[in-house]
Amino acid sequence: MIKHMIHFYHILNQLISIQSDDPLFIEEFHKDYQWFKKIPNTEASCDIQICLHKNQLQINHMQIDISNHPTPRHYAFQLVVSEIMSQMKDYYLIHAGVVKKGDHIIILSGPPGIGKSTIVKTLVENGFIFFSDDCAPLHKKEGLIYPFPRSMWIVEKQINKHAIRSKKAIPIKCSSDLYNVALKPTTIICLIDDKTAGQTIQLNLSLKSNENPVIEKLKQVPGINISQRHPLHAEYRIQFPVSNDINKFIQDIFNQYKQHIWTLYRVPPIRKCFDRQAKIKKVSAHQVAAEMLSEMKMFESCLAHFDNEALMVSLINISKQIQDANCFFLSVGTLSSVIDCINNTLDLRT
Repeated sequence: MIKHMIHFYHILNQLISIQSDDPLFIEEFHKDYQWFKKIPNTEASCDIQICLHKNQLQINHMQIDISNHPTPRHYAFQLVVSEIMSQMKDYYLIHAGVVKKGDHIIILSGPPGIGKSTIVKTLVENGFIFFSDDCAPLHKKEGLIYPFPRSMWIVEKQINKHAIRSKKAIPIKCSSDLYNVALKPTTIICLIDDKTAGQTIQLNLSLKSNENPVIEKLKQVPGINISQRHPLHAEYRIQFPVSNDINKFIQDIFNQYKQHIWTLYRVPPIRKCFDRQAKIKKVSAHQVAAEMLSEMKMFESCLAHFDNEALMVSLINISKQIQDANCFFLSVGTLSSVIDCINNTLDLRT
C-alpha cells in the first residue's frame, strides 16, 4: 500500500491540507510554502489530494483526471497553486515583490520577465527584509500588505527532467516573527519596459491530443503564428499582435474547447532594456493602481475577460487603499541603476 503524507499550511486566511502519495510533490511544495506550515487545530478550508500513481487529483471533492499528461507532477502543482490562490477572496493578489527597510514597505510591481526577483534578491542582499517575491496580497478592506514568504525562484541552466519546475528555490533567511505582521505600503514602484511593451502576445498551449479542433480554429485568426514546441506532444507556441478583437476571438476559442486543453500561459517577451540607465518618475496612486491591476494575479486564463464594472470598482478601491503611499513608474535598466533609483525614493515624502 502506498502511504499518503498529509501536511497543513495556514496561507493567509485559509487552512490548506495537502495529501499525496508522491514524496517529491510534497517535498517541492514544502520547499516553496514552508513558512506557512502549521499544526492543524481546525478543519481545513481546502482539502487537496494528489494520487499520482493513479493519475488522479482531488480538490475539495472535485476529481481531475491527469492521465496522459506529459508532466503530470508539474501539472498537478500548477492546479494546486491556482486552486489555493483562488480561495483568497479577501485580497488583491498583486503580481509584485515586497521588501521592507526601516519604516518603508516597498512594493515592486511589474510584468513577467521584468526583473522583479533579481531586484528583490539584490535588495535583500543589501540589507532589506524579504516580504514577498511574486505575490503581494493587499487586503481589500484593511489596505494592508500581508507577507507572502514563498521561496524566491530563479531559472536553472540545467533542468532536471524529473523536477516539478524549471526553476530552483533561493533560501529565505529571516525571522518567522515577521510574518505575523501586516503593514501599510509606503512606496509603490511599477517596473516598466518602454521598449517591448504592447507589441505581440506569446502563449504556450498544451493540448490533450493532436486530434482536436483547437489548432484548426486558431489558424483562422488573422496574423497568428503557430509552431509546435514538442515533436511527440501537442504543445504549441502561439504568437499574435496585440488587439482587443483578436484577444476576444482567441479567448472564445479557448473557452469553447477548454475540455481539450491541459495548460495555457503567457510567455514573457524578450526584453532589450537592461543595458540602459533606469529612470524613475513620481505618479499618482490612480496611475499605479491601473498598472498593478493590469498585472493582477487573477489565476484565470491569461486572456480571460473581466467585467468592466468589477475592474472599475477594483481600480477605485486600490487607489483609495494606496493613496498615502509614494508612487512611481520606473523604466528599468541596468541592475545598479535600478537599485540606485529605489534607494533614492526612500527619503521622499508626499
